[in-house]
Amino acid sequence: MTPTYPTEQCRSCPAQIIWTVTDRGRDMPVDAEPDPAGNVALSVNDKGQIVASVVKPHLAFGRKDLRLSHFVRCKDAAKWRRR
Repeated sequence: MTPTYPTEQCRSCPAQIIWTVTDRGRDMPVDAEPDPAGNVALSVNDKGQIVASVVKPHLAFGRKDLRLSHFVRCKDAAKWRRR
């Protein structure tokens, strides 16, 4: 069973997202629904934060719990992305 995470609507589009933290401590929106093309695994760390980890392609085969970064699909991704 896939865990459930709190979601909210993207401020630019109607998609539901999950706010996560990367291994570098940066905020990252992730699509709420798992996607067969996904490469992001979610977990919860000891601080209770939802952590997004990129899964290498050879380890992603057959997984049904992976999601996409919301930046992949959001029409306004460039507006929100910080480098």
